[in-house]
Amino acid sequence: MHKCLLWIGIVLSAGAQAAPPTLQDLVKPEQNTLVSMSPGGDYIAMGTRIDDKVMVALVDRKTKQVVHGLDPARRGAVSRLGWVSDRRLFAMSSRVYNGVEQAYLEPAIVAIDVDGRHRRVLYWDVIDTIRNDDEHILVLRCGKSSEKGCWTYVQKVDTTGALKGPRVADAPAINADFMADGDGNVRFAFATDDDDIQKLWRMGAGEKWILLNDEAASGVKVLPLGFSRDGAHAFVQSERPDGPDVIERIDVATGERAVVMSDPRMDPVFIVWSADGAQPIGAAYGFGVPRARFWDETDPDAKLLRMLEAAFPEDAVAFGSGSKDGQHVIVQVWSDRDPGSSYLLDRSALKTALVTRRKPWLDPASLARAQPVSFKARDGLEIHGYLTLPLASGDQRPPLVVLPHGGPFGISDGWGYDEEVQILAAYGYAVLRVNFRGSGGFGRSFIEAGYRQWGRKMQDDVTDATRWVIGQGKVDGSRVCIWGSSYGGYAALMGAIEEPALYRCVIATAAVSDLNLMWKWGDVQRSRQGRGYLDRTVGDDKAELLRYSPARRAGEIKASLLLVHGVRDTRVSYEHAKAMQAALDEAGKKYAGYFPRNETHGIYGDENREEYYGRVLRFLDAYLGEAKGVP
Repeated sequence: MHKCLLWIGIVLSAGAQAAPPTLQDLVKPEQNTLVSMSPGGDYIAMGTRIDDKVMVALVDRKTKQVVHGLDPARRGAVSRLGWVSDRRLFAMSSRVYNGVEQAYLEPAIVAIDVDGRHRRVLYWDVIDTIRNDDEHILVLRCGKSSEKGCWTYVQKVDTTGALKGPRVADAPAINADFMADGDGNVRFAFATDDDDIQKLWRMGAGEKWILLNDEAASGVKVLPLGFSRDGAHAFVQSERPDGPDVIERIDVATGERAVVMSDPRMDPVFIVWSADGAQPIGAAYGFGVPRARFWDETDPDAKLLRMLEAAFPEDAVAFGSGSKDGQHVIVQVWSDRDPGSSYLLDRSALKTALVTRRKPWLDPASLARAQPVSFKARDGLEIHGYLTLPLASGDQRPPLVVLPHGGPFGISDGWGYDEEVQILAAYGYAVLRVNFRGSGGFGRSFIEAGYRQWGRKMQDDVTDATRWVIGQGKVDGSRVCIWGSSYGGYAALMGAIEEPALYRCVIATAAVSDLNLMWKWGDVQRSRQGRGYLDRTVGDDKAELLRYSPARRAGEIKASLLLVHGVRDTRVSYEHAKAMQAALDEAGKKYAGYFPRNETHGIYGDENREEYYGRVLRFLDAYLGEAKGVP
């Protein structure tokens, strides 16, 4: 088996360097998305883009023939799939409507047989399916509404009949969610209150909820992951007051907890599941290619995944979904140069076959690699990030684009495929991404280190990273621009203000420009929880917020500037763009702008995306002078 899989890995990665992809190649929407195996192993459900929608094709595994399709209609996209039984599945769709290009998840779930019969529509959230029960699923319902939300409960629903069934668990708190084991027993409830305090309960004897973790007392969040196949143990990811998260195993009967997995430098990159998808068996770690670690290295699925990792030495590998007997498995493979490929593994025959690729027109050999980097910030904190060098740079030092991520808290840049990185690299730019303090992936204390550090230590980390990379001699330090979206757009503007000699140009998309406006506009400040978040992470000292607001310091900007903002942005209100434009006009500063009226917090429409990235490349070419063949 090892040799067979290894041969496939070599074939995929071999070959001479290909011509770089065009902008149209890179921004073209994914052709294939979801791939899911039926529990019996007889069918594969695949999401495939046709024109302006993503349909589901139900394929007979043996004959490779399509037996039925699920059509979400115009501008719809099936975005979630699950199997109720060997022959019945459910799907959720997202859709573009209301005059904006961002797709929103619809509140309906369609359950259907593989031959198209017994179609039913549910207007509830699916919690889970039930092992060895071909007719029922667990759904979340609202029992009683109030101004603060819903008192929820779990109902066991027949998906083929009248959509009725017994009420099996009630919430211990308002707006609670639930997790059940494979047999449909509701084991966990969890909720976050208006003060952003999380609580986790486990189901005890007599169907009574027992508080397992109260963030107000413990100072950490604990999130349930899944259960052992026999239901005797649960697995949770637990924050620590200092250092990265750990994974704990909990005895369901007694509540006893024990750490089974941890890393001194990082949180798990992803949880590793068994081939049949029934239970977590480990976690993957790594700043570069993530590799699995297992609770039990002797587990047959662990040994199988090790073989697959050896077969794909440059890729991340995980079991996607599989048959109940674990003999037919969808294997997911992805990398910094591949947005994702799906393989079908026949375990008994020791064969694998490529099922689909998300963007089959992209050749990984034509794309650039992400190199993990780390350095010490000016105060000694270890910071991690990724440097991508263009393939065609040769002996010349390429210009650099610094790409701070949005969020900022709990969000991180990873090793995997990044569209904007590949766009820049294809046109000759080196790209630096920085997991500044406040980013996710390194534990709670690292996130909290960024609280109330907008324009201060978080900004210093980006600056220190830029100077560190320049000091390595791999990029042209005299040709540097900074480009970011959301918080990243704020960081780009503040970079121009705090470091006028460092950046030649700035691209700020959906950027926060005035920290005081966050308390007046946008959807965050509309709830008590959101206002608590702003108080904790931004602060409410108006004078300090003015000091670190780009719109109040527009006259200090010397770099060339491109502003981009969707007029219908509800997260970072368009008021921020208007404030920045007014400040630049008053200061007599010239700038370029792109303000699409049908976009929200980001650029989502196909035509708008091509226009946006074309403008970005032309702008960079004007001030860094590198790109060839700019559209």
